[in-house]
Amino acid sequence: MRPVSITLLILLLYFAAPAVSADVSVNGLASEAKKNVQLMLSLTKEQCQAPEWKIRGLFDKADEEISQALRALGYYHPVIDKSLAFNSKCWQADFTIDSGPQVVIGDIAITLDGDARDDTEFQKLRNTLLTANGKPLRHDQYEKMKSRLQSLAMERGYLKAAFSEKQLLIDKANNRALITLVFNTGERRVFGDIIVEQDILNPEFVSKFISVKSGDFYSSEQLAKTHTALSKSGYFDRIEVRPDTENTNRNQVPVTIKLYPGKTHHYGFGIGFDTDIGPLVNAAYKNRRVNRRGHFINANLDLAPVLSTADAEYNVPLDDPAHDFFSFGGGFKREDLDAYKSLSAKLSARLKHAFDNGWKQTLFIDSLYEDFTIGATSNQVLLLVPGGSWLRSVADSTMRPTRGYRLELNLAGSYENPVSEVSFVQGSVSAVWTHPLPWRGRFIARTEQGATLVDQFDRLPTSYRFFAGGMNSVRGYAYRDLGPKDNPGNVIGGKFLSVVSAEYEHYLFDDWGVAAFIDGGNAYNPGNIRIKTGVGLGVRWYSPIGPVRLDFALPLSESDSSFQIHFAAGTRL
Repeated sequence: MRPVSITLLILLLYFAAPAVSADVSVNGLASEAKKNVQLMLSLTKEQCQAPEWKIRGLFDKADEEISQALRALGYYHPVIDKSLAFNSKCWQADFTIDSGPQVVIGDIAITLDGDARDDTEFQKLRNTLLTANGKPLRHDQYEKMKSRLQSLAMERGYLKAAFSEKQLLIDKANNRALITLVFNTGERRVFGDIIVEQDILNPEFVSKFISVKSGDFYSSEQLAKTHTALSKSGYFDRIEVRPDTENTNRNQVPVTIKLYPGKTHHYGFGIGFDTDIGPLVNAAYKNRRVNRRGHFINANLDLAPVLSTADAEYNVPLDDPAHDFFSFGGGFKREDLDAYKSLSAKLSARLKHAFDNGWKQTLFIDSLYEDFTIGATSNQVLLLVPGGSWLRSVADSTMRPTRGYRLELNLAGSYENPVSEVSFVQGSVSAVWTHPLPWRGRFIARTEQGATLVDQFDRLPTSYRFFAGGMNSVRGYAYRDLGPKDNPGNVIGGKFLSVVSAEYEHYLFDDWGVAAFIDGGNAYNPGNIRIKTGVGLGVRWYSPIGPVRLDFALPLSESDSSFQIHFAAGTRL
């Protein structure tokens, strides 16, 4: 073999050999201090193949790196015992460190100059920062202290605020730190002219989404609130909120808001499958801007063998369009189950309000006509039903929640009169609660409770009767297959409903998991409750569009089938 070939082979073997990390041990420190030292030590980044001269140079440098790492946490008197050894294969460095006493903050002096001197929010922050007196010194906390003052200044309109003095003095002999901050905020700015550039909706309607007002104190929070309200409105594709902080005149900050229109017409089509209702075809239409007053229309069509619906709703924003709407509309529903068949038409009017605390309220009045056959009974009933619903949903993630809850309350009723043929009152509550557990798990609890007061139950439409069974009820039983039965054995629904569920989910991989669950409950009439129980295992796929659930459930009570497969998509919060 020629010499050049031998040299090339040696180089290839050298670069192909895996890099082996050397052993650098750090002992004698608490976990946080140890981690900081390991991050600062240059030696920890070197491999066994590193030349000896480089390792010795970094070893000599280690004392300063260790001291720097410990000073960041308030340790100014470390004692370092170190050793370095080489062998034929690698090298090893050992550090035994006594951090010594930690410096304590002995005094904090924070002086506010300018308009912030009389600002209650700055007084609150100053008092909070002073509570660090007597606590161990950390340089990152000192930096955070300055950052909090600067952030509050920008948030509240002190756009020229700056530190005229900032000092951190260390008395090493006494292990005390002295902090001095003099923060000059200058004058507080106010909003100047608010210019809105758009030709999409009436200016007076758009102004209802804008919380910044000319003459009010400048506030970055109000600017963000305005951007959020405009974005959530759905009318605009892009929103630009530009405060001109550089060209202030008489301490006024002009703001320009530029709005770009979103698409007026939105169409959606989809196909799917649901084990409760079978193959599903969906079509949706939305007209986001019927006119310049912000009115909009929603329409939806779902077709499936068991349940088909069609509805349309016309929405009118009210004085607070971010929170209040009035809507009216109508729809049709067809149900074809083993237990019953139903065809209904509905006209409705709704008043919707979103509270600042997260609750959503809907007050409604429905006019319903339903033609139904259940058991041996057929009826055609006209109802006028006023009522209300209240919903609150809280989750740590919209797509993949691990912590949160959903609570929904419903109340409706009717009184027999010329336009309503049955008197009844009905209330229900449903709740879902989820909480993370150790070792990549989470617990999910679910319940649904309902009650109806009615004299003529035979004339109560199936839309207002309670049934149980199915993916979101008692798994292990077919969809709406549980409830009181008539003499021939047909399920006819009940006046009351009680369902509870407990489920454990365990994440196996980033996007996959398994579940185990137990459900129990039934629809029933007073004095004749028969609890049905189902248990099972499930597979979970956390897809980009939301969770997908596939459950295999066994009924533990009498049932027409030995097991059920349930499939559904979407979060439960």
